[in-house]
Amino acid sequence: MMLGTHETVVRSSYGILEPRTSDGGRRRPGVLYLTTERLVFEAPGSRGRGRDPVGGRDVEILLDARLVRLRDVSLRQGRWVRVRLLVDGADRRAVLDLLEPEAWTVAISDARRRAELTGEGGHGATGRVERTVAKRRCRCCRGLVDEGNDRCPSCGAPL
Repeated sequence: MMLGTHETVVRSSYGILEPRTSDGGRRRPGVLYLTTERLVFEAPGSRGRGRDPVGGRDVEILLDARLVRLRDVSLRQGRWVRVRLLVDGADRRAVLDLLEPEAWTVAISDARRRAELTGEGGHGATGRVERTVAKRRCRCCRGLVDEGNDRCPSCGAPL
């Protein structure tokens, strides 16, 4: 999986992506990655699908959703199956069979909250300069003094 410039992996786990009912497809084993910006499910692919430039193996990305665009992350309990993680993205709904799905919901909600605080890009909060403080050295004690002071706070010498 390729990461963005300021993106890091928060959590990863092996899991199984359940097929959509409309597809009639098969269950796909793979790895679910939670990064600081997105949620990615990567499965072993067939030849020609895509090649991981780092590992050199054939992979297929079945889910790639930005955290700030996720609609809902919840748990689904079936009648005879264990609890599954349900991810409702902007363009796709995915059901994942994972170990510790409760811990995944907490981790995803924390990462979503952080991503929303830092903005869409996830590169940190932007700010503006409130004021600039210039410093100069005292002639007597060589301590740093704010530009506007007329006496050194350390030794009391006039500047």
